[in-house]
Amino acid sequence: MGKVTVTSKYNMLRESDGFFRQIVEEVSAEYPDIKYEQFIVDDFARRIVQQSKDLDVVVMPNLYGDILSDAAAGTIGGLGVAPSGCYGDGYAYFESIHGTAPDIRGHGIINPTATMLSAALMLDYLGFGDKSKRFENAVRKVYAEGKVLTPDQGGSAKTGEFTKAVIANL
Repeated sequence: MGKVTVTSKYNMLRESDGFFRQIVEEVSAEYPDIKYEQFIVDDFARRIVQQSKDLDVVVMPNLYGDILSDAAAGTIGGLGVAPSGCYGDGYAYFESIHGTAPDIRGHGIINPTATMLSAALMLDYLGFGDKSKRFENAVRKVYAEGKVLTPDQGGSAKTGEFTKAVIANL
């Protein structure tokens, strides 16, 4: 059985976030086999850090999603390692959750892990689960070896060096 968690500031922003919460409650009522829970966003932020394993699907307004996805990425090593998939009824798109990082553009130190893992999510979505797993395992092996990591992960490797290490493990 799945679980949907909704979060917003519905206790203070009664019109906007309250309306959002109402809509999610109405839609979730149409799926009685899926567990539903809700938390005020302040408390939910703590739950991401302390109890992230208890979360399945999380629904929130965009503002909170932007803030909390960055915080959640921090629990696994930072924005450079957090993949993202946005799924619709008939389509999906995949991207790193981080932005463009113009301050480090051109220095060759951007961590491509999030982009690579997003590509693995896409491969799985498209029905290439075996190739997706192979790609993900190649990235994991580079991390496990710890020899070719980008600066955000405590290493000194350039983006291209990290990429070559992943390719070598495919």
